[in-house]
Amino acid sequence: MTKYLLFFFTAFIFISCDSNELSKEFACESPSPGNLETVEDFKKKFTVKFPKHWKINLYYEEAVSSIYAADTTLSLSKATLIDISFITNPDNIDNDFINKVKSDNKELQLEEVQSKQIQFKRNDAYYNLAKGKRGKFNYHILNLYGKTETGFIHAKTEIYGDSLINERLCSAITLINNVHVK
Repeated sequence: MTKYLLFFFTAFIFISCDSNELSKEFACESPSPGNLETVEDFKKKFTVKFPKHWKINLYYEEAVSSIYAADTTLSLSKATLIDISFITNPDNIDNDFINKVKSDNKELQLEEVQSKQIQFKRNDAYYNLAKGKRGKFNYHILNLYGKTETGFIHAKTEIYGDSLINERLCSAITLINNVHVK
C-alpha cells in the first residue's frame, strides 16, 4: 500500500512540476483567474481556458490554427494579449531555431531580457522574453515554443506599457499552462 501511495505522490509531483516550469522561471505565484471557459481552436488541435469576459478570435490556415484572446475591458497599457497557435511543422527546438528567434528579435529592434530551453507539457520547449518599443508604448513580448508529437505550440504574450509587467506576465503564464493539446 505504501509503495502505491509513494508512486501516485511521485507521479503527481512530476506532472505538477512539469506543467509549471515556465511559472517557476518567472517566480509566478498568481492564482488562477476565475470564471474561465474552455476555448477550442478551429482545427480541434488544442484547447485553452480563458476568462469568459475576454474577447476571443479564432484563426486558421493550412498549417496553423490560432486562438487570440485579450481583455478588451482594459486599456491597451493595462491589458494582456495572448495568441496561442498550433503549428503543423516538424521543426526541432535546437540551436538553429533559437538563433532564428534571437535574429528575429534583433530585426524588430527588441532587446532580449530572458530566454531558456525548458520542458512544457513534458516536451522540449523554449521561451524568449524581449522588450522594446511599439508605437508610443514600451513593449514586452514573451514567446513560448513547445514541441508536440505532430508540430508545436507557439504561445505569444504581448504587454504594452509599464504597469504591472510581472503580474500580467504571470497571469498569461497561468493561462498558457492550461493549454491542452489533443
